[in-house]
Formats: sequence, structure tokens, C-alpha cells
Amino acid sequence: MSEREDWYDQEIAPKLMELCKACNAHGMSFLSVVEYEPGSRSRTSQFTEDAGLEMTMLLHCSNTVPNLDGYVIGLIRYCREKGIDTSASMIVRQVNGSGEQ
Repeated sequence: MSEREDWYDQEIAPKLMELCKACNAHGMSFLSVVEYEPGSRSRTSQFTEDAGLEMTMLLHCSNTVPNLDGYVIGLIRYCREKGIDTSASMIVRQVNGSGEQ
């Protein structure tokens, strides 16, 4: 563990978790991503049942970065599962090989 990671774990992570829990207790989704060194990140998150697509996209990005294919494929799957219309997306049409979802 690096000195920065250790400092983050000791000083910052508990504060972010406190904020995360406070937001969630008031019905708000929370996501923070900290890069304490290039390529090394930590995430704190807690989502409500009705979290919006935007927050889900941010969470998915924080899980899949830097794998762009993983991000796009996972996002398409999520949208299909939730019945979210992606027909206006030229990227989705290319991935699917047509204009259909």
C-alpha cells in the first residue's frame, strides 16, 4: 500500500462514507471516485432504488474504466433490462448492427 493510499484510507474514506450515508438517509444517491495515484482509484457509493440513469452511468464508468467496450456493452445491457430506449444512439445502432435495440 502506498503512502497516499494509506492516507486516503485513514483520513478521507471515512469522511466520504459519512457523507454517503447521510445523503442516502435523505433519499439521495451518492458516488465519489478518488484517484490517489494515476491508475489507482477508490469509490464510495450508495444508491437509492430510484437512482437515475445518469448516476448509474457514472457508477458503471467508475467500475469499468478504462475499458471502453466494457462500459458501452454494460450500459446497453442495463438499458435493455430497464426498458430504456436507446434507439436514438448511433453507437448502440452500430453495436447492434441495425437501428433496433
